[in-house]
Amino acid sequence: MRNYETIFILDPDLEETVAQSAIEKIKGIITQSNGEILKLEDWGKRKLAYEVRKKSKGHYILLHFSGPPTLLSELERNFRVMDAVIKFQSVRLDDKSPVTSTEPIPDDQPEETSEESE
Repeated sequence: MRNYETIFILDPDLEETVAQSAIEKIKGIITQSNGEILKLEDWGKRKLAYEVRKKSKGHYILLHFSGPPTLLSELERNFRVMDAVIKFQSVRLDDKSPVTSTEPIPDDQPEETSEESE
């Protein structure tokens, strides 16, 4: 079993019941494929970095789960055919260094400077 992290964005114009049923469908796909949901975070509606399908906002959902490698391909296939999902991204988490959402993200990275001799 491998650990995965998926973030998907739902259409912000969906009613709350339709959005919850889409989330339940995704959870059902994971459990039916012998996967285990480790964490589900509903980040709510946020502004998108750029317009997707003529939408400037989206309903963000973060999902941590574990399962066989075939689960990820089945999950992404379902994301592509669901009208409620406007964008998704999945990554496999490395077992050596777990990712936590409590770590601060640095604002600016120091730029490397090189000294030139004339």
